[in-house]
Amino acid sequence: MANANENGNELPPVQPAIKPDTMSVTFRDQAGYEVQFRLKETTKLGKAMDHFSAKSERDRQTLRFLFEGQRVLPDSTMESCGMEDGDVVDVHLEQLGGGIVDDE
Repeated sequence: MANANENGNELPPVQPAIKPDTMSVTFRDQAGYEVQFRLKETTKLGKAMDHFSAKSERDRQTLRFLFEGQRVLPDSTMESCGMEDGDVVDVHLEQLGGGIVDDE
């Protein structure tokens, strides 16, 4: 009786820690609007990006998604980005230009 308690009763086998199937990730824009998703580590983040842009009523092509300062691409996964449960993806509007205009 390798798995017995002090009364001699057999204990159920110890189960190894199981990694959860899904993890939580939050997409948050500069105005504070946020949407939380439950995704598998291997799910492409493009699905969540499309859903966030639809909920925020913006064209996805005008949004930039960043995690820890690095660009998140539609083919990226939580696993490939090194994300953990509860992490936040920052969403920014794309900005073009910003150069100096020479009037001469």
